[in-house]
Amino acid sequence: MLNRIEHTNVPLKNARENQPNLVINRVVRQLLEAILFEKVCQYQHLDGYFYFMLGHTQYKTKGKITGFSRIRLDASQMHAYKNSKWQAIQLAELVANLPAKQHVKNKLITELNQTIALCNWNNQFLSQLSSRRDLSYAELESAIDEGHPYHPCFKARTGFSDSDHKNYGPEAANHFQLHWIALHSSLLKFCFQSTSEKTFWQQELGETYVSQLNDKLAELTTEPTLFSFLPIHPWQWVNLQQTLAAAIDNQQLYYLGAAGDFYQASISVRTLINVSRPNKANIKLPLNMVNTSSVRSIENHSICTAPVLSNWLNQLYESDTFLQKNMVFLSEYAGISIASENINSQPWLTKLADQLGVIFRLSVNNYSNPKQTIPFVALTVIEQDNKPFIDSWIQTHGCKKWLQRLLNISMIPVWHLLVKHGIALEAHAQNMLIEHQQGWPKKVILRDFHESLEYVHSYLEKPQLAPEFNKLNPCYQKSKPNQYYWMSDVEALRELFVDTLLVFNLSDLAVLLESYYQFSEQDFWQVVYQAFKDYENAALTSPARLQQINIFEPSIQTESLLNKKLNGSASREFHHDIQNPLARASSQTNHKKRSLIAAITQDKPEKV
Repeated sequence: MLNRIEHTNVPLKNARENQPNLVINRVVRQLLEAILFEKVCQYQHLDGYFYFMLGHTQYKTKGKITGFSRIRLDASQMHAYKNSKWQAIQLAELVANLPAKQHVKNKLITELNQTIALCNWNNQFLSQLSSRRDLSYAELESAIDEGHPYHPCFKARTGFSDSDHKNYGPEAANHFQLHWIALHSSLLKFCFQSTSEKTFWQQELGETYVSQLNDKLAELTTEPTLFSFLPIHPWQWVNLQQTLAAAIDNQQLYYLGAAGDFYQASISVRTLINVSRPNKANIKLPLNMVNTSSVRSIENHSICTAPVLSNWLNQLYESDTFLQKNMVFLSEYAGISIASENINSQPWLTKLADQLGVIFRLSVNNYSNPKQTIPFVALTVIEQDNKPFIDSWIQTHGCKKWLQRLLNISMIPVWHLLVKHGIALEAHAQNMLIEHQQGWPKKVILRDFHESLEYVHSYLEKPQLAPEFNKLNPCYQKSKPNQYYWMSDVEALRELFVDTLLVFNLSDLAVLLESYYQFSEQDFWQVVYQAFKDYENAALTSPARLQQINIFEPSIQTESLLNKKLNGSASREFHHDIQNPLARASSQTNHKKRSLIAAITQDKPEKV
């Protein structure tokens, strides 16, 4: 009999004060910030207040405009004008006033209410640590429960009940086994590099668990050698049983139960960390639930492309001493997907192409001490002592010195990969880890390449190393640029870099350092600007390549996440213009240089 026991690692108890109003205020605040930032409506910013109209309602909120035009509001000062007076904003009325079709607004309010409900569940039932500063990497993946700092649906998880949230959300740190199915081998595509399927499973699971699965399969069919194993998330199994019923009846699929090591959900929910053997692979499994803006399934084509992309990155890494010194890639080294040629052969396969499959990613434990590794998102969270997670680091090293080091080992290596090699990665705070020594940054660790890598063929430094995508999947053969990994213009690469690393990542750190340490945003972006200039002066990349991606352009485009949601289009991209603080930093630096030259030329002292 296979083991189906589920553990709870963290005791559930009513240890936190339930503060539903604070949660609602945060959701309203982030929704308003997105509305104003993405220019869903016109606004006036006067004397520290934003004034705007939505529908027939006038609103005013206190706040400021920060780097990259990000809007930061005071959650205690948000009002709607009703019945001849300013009143607290009601979430349902705010959503009702949005310029969107009714079914889109219905979906949005459902996701916002689910976000509130799950936050309140966390506050009511989960213990809150006095400090998270001494936790290991895996513990931080559970303990950092704040959610996305920009998107208003930061904990939507549409489809998750309270019980599902307890069992499979990262916050409760519940430990559970993968469930297993066996499909006819002809229905699957494998990417195990040079090893055989049999050897792969023995290496991944161990002989004991492989024998258990084989024994269970032999009980169900007289032809077990015609079938192959596939893990499935326990929540996904429950939600797909009806869809899989026909395949089970036709003996094309067998359910083998739960088996193997125990796992814990990471911040991303669908990527699972092995807690039984921490050095073994992180497992990424599709889930049919919506979190933030996306359904958390996995595009079928990307699963077996993932190891090819990782191999490509590793080839570049092995030839580049700068990357080796500052960066680690957590390779997605294996994958199993539905075979593309079979997707349309049977109705149940057509429905499940993006809902069944698995990606295996190397564990960070193979590269760094888990006690000295943190998710990048930890840099901007606040602890129970009302001080930032990084407070002792800043006190020890000082804002400027520490920030310079952080940028040189995190931002600049990602920039180097782009301008030197021509590859852009989606380096947002969830896809980045930092290895440190007592708070002093040592290396950046990047992950999740199968859905976040972009390039322009003409901009590749070594185009001969690029994968032959036409041979990897039929869907690539007639595809257009900007549909998968290859873009039509380097502007798309710059946008990915700026969006994920600057607009929705480092900009939050800039606000934190100003708020808690009086290190001004202007100084922050000046340090960022200088890091780019220092890289340019180091001559690691030719000036011609750097000029093709102008990181100092005064006005740039960024993705409009909320506008896309309000439009109800999963395929269309939405963008809006924002102001680049690096352009201002550049002009200020150039002004100082001109003043200095003028002073020297005039042979008289001048304060600069």
